Amino acid sequence: MLDQSITVLAGWARRHDIESTVMQRAHCSVPASLVWLLARLVTCGPCHPSDLATWLGVDNSTITPKLQRLEAENLVLREPDPGDRRAALVRATPNGIKLLHRLRRARADLLEERLQTIPSERQAAVVMALSDLADLLAPGP
Repeated sequence: MLDQSITVLAGWARRHDIESTVMQRAHCSVPASLVWLLARLVTCGPCHPSDLATWLGVDNSTITPKLQRLEAENLVLREPDPGDRRAALVRATPNGIKLLHRLRRARADLLEERLQTIPSERQAAVVMALSDLADLLAPGP
């Protein structure tokens, strides 16, 4: 039963209509396919484009246009690698970080709206149980 519930929750978050609603509410014009890349940059910090390509399991030539699009939107910035001036690091800009915050807030608002359909006496228990489960499943340090 738990496995099925997690599958439903994950599927809901990836549904096209949910994703579109979140993107609209966050006033996000960047394709959802690039948002995860931006999120990765925020999570891992400045890194080489080749590291991102390796993480994604794609060739460098695949990652370059994605980064160029994010750069054109002022969501990422290329800067010289202080350890190797021939190489560049890519990092999220303050605008990129703000966009991710807006997206997270929009998703949270949508979840809150859905949560309101559960009887109020059960809402806190649902939130607490999901938070505990998320803590258990989160990657370690």
